Amino acid sequence: MTWTEETLRAQGFENPKRAAQELSGLSAALGAPAAERIHEAARRTPEPDELIAAFDRSREGLQGLPEPTLSRLLDWLPAVFLASTFAPRLLATRPGLPRWLAGSRTLTREKSREHYRREALAATRHLAPTDTEGLQRRLRRYKYREFLRLMVRDATLRAPMAELGREQTALAEALIGAALAWAERSLQTKYGTPETPGFCILGMGKLGGEDLNFSSDVDLIYLYRADGHTTGGTAGSLPTVQYYTRLGEAVTQALTKVTAEGFCYRVDLNLRPQGRSGAMVLSLPASLAYYESFGRMWERAALIKARAVAGDATLADELLSELGPFIWRRSLDLSAVDGLRDLKAQIDMRGKASTDDVKLGPGGIREVEFFVNALQLLQGGKDPTLREPRTMRALRKLERAGFVSGPDADALEEAYVFLRRVENRLQMLEERQTQALPTGERERRRLASSLGYPGWDTFRAELERHRRFVLEAFSTLLGQTARGEIPDEPLLALALDPDLPLEARREALGQRGFEDSERALAELERLARVPHSPFMDGGSGVKAVRLLSELAQTPDPTQALLHFSDFLARLHQPEGYLGLLTSMPRASRRLFNLFGQSDYLSRIFLRHPELLDALVQAQLDEAMKSPERIRQELGARLGRHADAEDKHSAMPRFKNEEVLRIGLNDIGGDLSVQEVARQLTAVADAVLDECLFLSLEEQRERYGLPLGSSGQREGLVVIAMGKLGGYELGYHSDLDLIFVYSGNGQAETSGGSRGVITHHEYFAKTVQRLMTLLQVQLREGHLYKIDARLRPSGNQGALVVSQDAFREHHQKRAQLWERQALIKARPAAGDASRFRALRDEVLTPLVYERPLPLDAAAEIDRLRTRMERELAQENAQQLNPKLGQGGLVDVEFTVQYLQLLHGRDAPRVRSTNTLMALEGLQTEGRLSPEDAEVLREGYLFLRRVENRLRLIHASSLAHMPTSGRPLAQLARRLGVLGQDPGETFLARYRACAAGVRDVYARILRAPRSA
Repeated sequence: MTWTEETLRAQGFENPKRAAQELSGLSAALGAPAAERIHEAARRTPEPDELIAAFDRSREGLQGLPEPTLSRLLDWLPAVFLASTFAPRLLATRPGLPRWLAGSRTLTREKSREHYRREALAATRHLAPTDTEGLQRRLRRYKYREFLRLMVRDATLRAPMAELGREQTALAEALIGAALAWAERSLQTKYGTPETPGFCILGMGKLGGEDLNFSSDVDLIYLYRADGHTTGGTAGSLPTVQYYTRLGEAVTQALTKVTAEGFCYRVDLNLRPQGRSGAMVLSLPASLAYYESFGRMWERAALIKARAVAGDATLADELLSELGPFIWRRSLDLSAVDGLRDLKAQIDMRGKASTDDVKLGPGGIREVEFFVNALQLLQGGKDPTLREPRTMRALRKLERAGFVSGPDADALEEAYVFLRRVENRLQMLEERQTQALPTGERERRRLASSLGYPGWDTFRAELERHRRFVLEAFSTLLGQTARGEIPDEPLLALALDPDLPLEARREALGQRGFEDSERALAELERLARVPHSPFMDGGSGVKAVRLLSELAQTPDPTQALLHFSDFLARLHQPEGYLGLLTSMPRASRRLFNLFGQSDYLSRIFLRHPELLDALVQAQLDEAMKSPERIRQELGARLGRHADAEDKHSAMPRFKNEEVLRIGLNDIGGDLSVQEVARQLTAVADAVLDECLFLSLEEQRERYGLPLGSSGQREGLVVIAMGKLGGYELGYHSDLDLIFVYSGNGQAETSGGSRGVITHHEYFAKTVQRLMTLLQVQLREGHLYKIDARLRPSGNQGALVVSQDAFREHHQKRAQLWERQALIKARPAAGDASRFRALRDEVLTPLVYERPLPLDAAAEIDRLRTRMERELAQENAQQLNPKLGQGGLVDVEFTVQYLQLLHGRDAPRVRSTNTLMALEGLQTEGRLSPEDAEVLREGYLFLRRVENRLRLIHASSLAHMPTSGRPLAQLARRLGVLGQDPGETFLARYRACAAGVRDVYARILRAPRSA
């Protein structure tokens, strides 16, 4: 027989040349009649090239077989190869399998559990206790031999699904039992036997329900009878828990390790008490204590399928007997119904994310199983006949008990069998755990054909018919859950599903906005270990999805999740707080927005998780407080303490709570830039005033009072400069201060516990103590950093100066930059009357009335240029909203120059506040409305950017990223949305900076060129 390329091309072969060569090779190896049978079988399939190639790969095992044997194999293998690309690869590596398969006497009948058990034990019985590799090799060879047999039974002989499920389960039990028997021999040689023996492996899930597929995980729980010690062996004795832990590890390794021969099963131990955070093995008393104290609804459902699959079956019987009242409630309680509704909603959410998944999608296998299990849990307490681990048997028992009608039971069983058959085919293809329908046209044709359908559309119609019925039954069970109760978050349901591969969960998190998805998944795993949390064991119920959905809506979901995880870790009883959050969406949104917006504010909150009460009760919602109110509240807080040190220690907590209140309302959009600055300034003024009072009281006790020649008390005024002076304080701002006292510095105090000192020494000690109180690091952090460099003579001058010295310096030696700085001067604490005198005698004449030098603009510009060159540090990777080109300092220097220039004739421009000065300059006609608007909008925009940067980084960091994730996150924090928020925001920033620099240059650089 010859196969020409033209003929094969006409028959639908895509690569007729290769197919002809392979058929010729098969003809030479197997004979022309066999090759022609293979050719005819291939012509009838949707993938003729692949079928020919599969036989070509397998021909070594087929060569030399007697004709009747080969004929039987040629009857079976085309259907197997169509259903599985894994099968020909297996035959290529195990050429002896075809002969064994053809001679098998159990292809047409079900093999018993005992039959499997005997064969697996026989394969491993004579292995040495140290021969781990031999054990793994023999287990895998036996598994794949039986897999091939079951593939034939499924794909060719159409064995009933119930039989296939039982056989897959019996095979798994045999392999688990053989692994356990070998591991026990190995450990007993080393450590002897436990004084109180008893170890059992419980099968859960599909293993417990005898519904395993071709690539199922096996869900196991390792249970031992009691604590104690082993009798001792070559390596000594062990505590029983360590012995059984090693036993469990050995069994797990024997089954899961991937070797050259493949693997047996993926082992999932997450259904054990406390899930992934729990011990691998647990004693019977500890297990009972856990379920009785902490058992949840999903664990009740899981235990329906629990049964012994290896080891001491009586131990499993004792456990399940004791847990009977926990699993099977004799009376119906509302909490059980609510728990089932939550599980149902969880399945519903997961289905939305998996529409083409025959297990998890709408109308899928999991919905059938839930339908049956829910009715079992609700009715099984009163009717023991319903306590059945096998899904279809349980369905028929529910029918006989009258809880499901006969037609509905028939339709559900038909759907379940159909879906399980499809699931088997999907997993047979590559021996891969998948339930997802293929998306490619070729793969769809292949699946439909392997299941006996003429095409994909016919198969899909049958699939949808079954799914519609299942979905209707599932949806009406327990009543419809209100749609508003279920977050429409299919991606997050995927991310929280512990049954999915880690990569799939990471991908879902990334698609939902968790840009550092690997770190986010690690935090979810951490949350899964928080006792009683919705996330425990990777829970993906409504509460967990709702919480994660709130986190995902923040500007930086990963950071929000990290802080939330830290928050729960700091709580002694997190379940109470979680209950508050899940029941009060507004409070949870506010908290999560805080976590996703600001690292700085989050750290404050995390130091005091009890502040959640204030958040829930809306005590932190008060956006604006008057300066007087803030002073009163601080005074009342300090009034609780008699000791000065305790008063001081209470201040950082007060300050942090106020900053948290301000920040929450800032990021919540309830405070403008100006209001944020005024609130922060009011807090600083109040703290400064109280610290000055404590310092003065300390000096009074030690040295008495600084009395003048007429007996009057001399005073100290703390002058605010810079941002503090302009009511423009930001987060983390330093306080720019000048300290001036009245009277004769050489006069002496009235005396105290430490004697007498001069007035200058008195006020110097007062200021030094004040700066210590403000700057010292306490448990709650420091209050403020102080910058006193704006004082007369700067760092070279005295920290505190007399009123006369201050006057003399500024009247005789003040430089232009000092005049500019003094625009911001105002009294912050101390003797305000002294400041008024200084203002009238020194500040107003110096700042506004003295003529401005002709080169003033050039001098101010030189200073500004130097700051930009030496301090801004702008480059391609970062910009500086404060010091950079077109930054805040451009606005401030422009306004301050115009104040100096016009303040003499236009008193309305004399303001310490930049925006108020801008308004005065425009009103007085000294600045065009267009330029005033550019500077005003630029100032507000840049201050907002600066505030957000400082909230992010918990520091006075001034640099802004220009690309990548950090830029996008900053943009989102500023409310910029859309496809590319980072680029949108950056374009706006550059336009703003260009506008500000243009106005600055025209005002400060134009006079120089004129």
